[in-house]
Amino acid sequence: MQANATADLKAGAGVGELWAGVLVGPTAMLMQLEINYALVPWACGTGHTWPLHVVSLVALVVTVVAGMLAYRIWGRLSTDEDSGGALARSRFMAAVGVLISLLMALVIVAQWLPVFFHSPCER
Repeated sequence: MQANATADLKAGAGVGELWAGVLVGPTAMLMQLEINYALVPWACGTGHTWPLHVVSLVALVVTVVAGMLAYRIWGRLSTDEDSGGALARSRFMAAVGVLISLLMALVIVAQWLPVFFHSPCER
């Protein structure tokens, strides 16, 4: 499996997946924050909070999928190599993607909790 992973990384096939694992979680968290801020006046006027829940749920699912993608790459790369080669750097980047996705999932849940407990009309 390591030979295939090395060949994929040298060909550039896994680079996009590595960057997706690192960047998708923070992007989803920021989009959830901005979209929910934009939806608050509408939710206050109509009394419907379901769009706020849908946006948060979608952001959480996207972040978890990005973390699972990074974890899959991390598990595919072995730790047999002690040098600072492409596999070691890619494994580190995949681990960072997993950790960032976990952190962003926690932030999304923390931003989602007030929707359950507060009215969108509170100031």
